[in-house]
Amino acid sequence: MSDTQRILEEAAAWHAASAGDAMDWAGFTAWLEADSRHRAVYDEVALADSLVTDHRAALRGSEAAAASRRRPGRWKWAGGAIAAALALVLVVHGWMAQRFTTYETADTAREIALADGSSVTLAPHSRVVVSSDQREIAMSGGAWFDIRHLPGRELAITAGPLQLRDIGTKFDVQANPGLIRVGIADGRVEVASAALAKPLRLEAGKHMLFDESAGKVTLSNMPVAAVGSWRHGQLTYQSTPLPLVAADLSRYAGVRIELPASLKDRRFSGTLASSDAKAAIRDLAQLMALELVPAGGGYRLEPRAR
Repeated sequence: MSDTQRILEEAAAWHAASAGDAMDWAGFTAWLEADSRHRAVYDEVALADSLVTDHRAALRGSEAAAASRRRPGRWKWAGGAIAAALALVLVVHGWMAQRFTTYETADTAREIALADGSSVTLAPHSRVVVSSDQREIAMSGGAWFDIRHLPGRELAITAGPLQLRDIGTKFDVQANPGLIRVGIADGRVEVASAALAKPLRLEAGKHMLFDESAGKVTLSNMPVAAVGSWRHGQLTYQSTPLPLVAADLSRYAGVRIELPASLKDRRFSGTLASSDAKAAIRDLAQLMALELVPAGGGYRLEPRAR
């Protein structure tokens, strides 16, 4: 088996497992960080899931072919739509490579213009995959979406296990492994997932935090001006879990930030400067009375000794 094939099958297995209650989120995060190719392939798998669900009729022949070649017992797939979609991953992978464009950022944000006048502003160290017809987008990291209202147009945005469908809106998505946030600045967005009992409709001023490991959704109000504030050099938080804040700062600074189990339930409210993420890490430690300790080329936040 080639290295590419192995990564693809591992990504498919992780995606299938994410639909279940026994998902190993720590193991998944470690797998993502082990190789830069892992995140890229995982995003393609997630997008393939969405793509097949939306276009099953066109791919029915490929599904039959994949089923005839699949070796029994290779993977224990999750049930329902995810299982059907993942059965096609190996078949559609090459086809997707020709139909999708990938955009990635390093230390600075980037604006991506769509053909209909909409735009996506991609945060530092983030990634989006856009279909050729610009109706399907998969993302990881952070992104601000400014989507024009076009009657009859369907747009699906995949962020981890969530799928967002817009009706002409401005909204922000921050997708870190295990934790996904969606904030609405204008219009409304429908959020659906196999992990949710029913789709959620979010309107301007609403904020959603989805904890994948717990399968829990937390809804709250957020000032519209604070939605996507990273575009203006600020990261604004309201009673946000500390692991999520650390994940944001880790991505912006391009360094790993570790947290001991004793800090997992701590929450942070305040504003940090995204323009200097390493300084923001120091500010976070000071504001929360924590020790910032160098660790493996990154940092570790620890309770301050009394």
